[in-house]
Amino acid sequence: MMNEELEQFENRLRRQSLRPIPAEWRAKIIAGAMSRVSKVESRGQKDFRLSTLVSRLSTVFWPHPKAWAGLAAIWIFIFILNFSMRDKTSVIAEKVSPPSPDVMVQLKLQQRMLAELIGANDLIDAERQKIFLPRPRSERVEILAA
Repeated sequence: MMNEELEQFENRLRRQSLRPIPAEWRAKIIAGAMSRVSKVESRGQKDFRLSTLVSRLSTVFWPHPKAWAGLAAIWIFIFILNFSMRDKTSVIAEKVSPPSPDVMVQLKLQQRMLAELIGANDLIDAERQKIFLPRPRSERVEILAA
C-alpha cells in the first residue's frame, strides 16, 4: 500500500518538467550557501580543536577527578589569598625627592675618601701595569735568532 503511493508520487514527479531558477535567485542562493559553508568550516575547526583538548584533558584527569578538583580548589584559594594580601599602600620611594647637588657632591667625596683609606687607587694602578700587550711574531723570531 505504501509502496504503491510512493511509486505514484514518483511517477508524477518524473512527468513534470523542470523550470529554470531565475538568475537573481540563483546568485543569492549560491552566495548564501558559500557564506554558510565557510562559517561552518571555521566553526568545525574550532570545535575539532576544542574536542581534542577536552579528550586529552579527560584522559589525564579521569583516573582521580576528586584529587584534581581538590588541587584546583587549593590553587584558587592560594590566588585569592595572594590578591587579598597585597600591600595597597603607596610606595615610599615614589614620594622621595631626588637628592640635591650638595648631597651628591658630599657622597662623591665620601667615596673618594673610602677609596683612599682602602687603597683602591693603588690596586687600580697595579692592575694597569700588569696589562700584557702581545708583540708581533716577527720580533720574537728576531730575538730567538740573534
